[in-house]
Amino acid sequence: MSQTLRMRSLLIMGASAVAISGFAVPAFAQQNTTVIEELVVTAQKKEEALQDVPIAVSAFSQDSLEAQKIDGGPNLQLAIPNVTFAKSNFTNSFNFQIRGIGAKAVGASADQGVGVHMNNAPQQSGNLFEAEFYDVERVEVLRGPQGTLYGRNATGGVVNVITAKPTDMFEANVRAEYGNYNSMKLRGMVNVPIFGDKLAVRLAGTTLKRDGFVTNTFNGHKVDDRDLYSTRVQVMFNPTEKLRTNFLWERFHEDDSRA
Repeated sequence: MSQTLRMRSLLIMGASAVAISGFAVPAFAQQNTTVIEELVVTAQKKEEALQDVPIAVSAFSQDSLEAQKIDGGPNLQLAIPNVTFAKSNFTNSFNFQIRGIGAKAVGASADQGVGVHMNNAPQQSGNLFEAEFYDVERVEVLRGPQGTLYGRNATGGVVNVITAKPTDMFEANVRAEYGNYNSMKLRGMVNVPIFGDKLAVRLAGTTLKRDGFVTNTFNGHKVDDRDLYSTRVQVMFNPTEKLRTNFLWERFHEDDSRA
């Protein structure tokens, strides 16, 4: 009796092994692989792979910004956890918060609690939230205190905008959009190498015009319209392998009745 049971067990185990091995063969024959592009950030003032940075960082490339319709600073709250944005009826009165820390958490007349940087250099906060993203390499949002590397105004975190740099290849693009309320948006860039990889110039700009959403019943004028433009000029000058420079000039202008 025991020999019969033992024989049945061996037969069942053998059949299971054959079934498992037969099921696993097609997996070894599959050769297709998926390559994930590595995103390099400078959250710690040096180039690192995003997955190697020991900080809560959200980074967006230019393609990611366009795919997720992140046109400017206020739209970051739609794609990043623990980030909120609120604006009052005054042009420069806004509150961008990371983990609950922003302007109001510090004081009504105090500096922002979230640092705003462009190419790792501190900027006025309004430059980020009034303008729109254009011709950028990536946007990094660091959540949590960053005073060690970014100094004051980084209690809640830091928003770092990295612009696209001049290259040694000629390239140009233009993009136009039209929408309701006569919304017209135009953005483009041109990169011109002058002397190989030693000298290059990159020009970029964007403009946006849109009618207001609300009609003032007193005078019949539209309210909450937009009329802005922004231009940027960058010059790359690398005379030697040990000396690399990048000069940047940017202008932003807005004239509208937006609240």
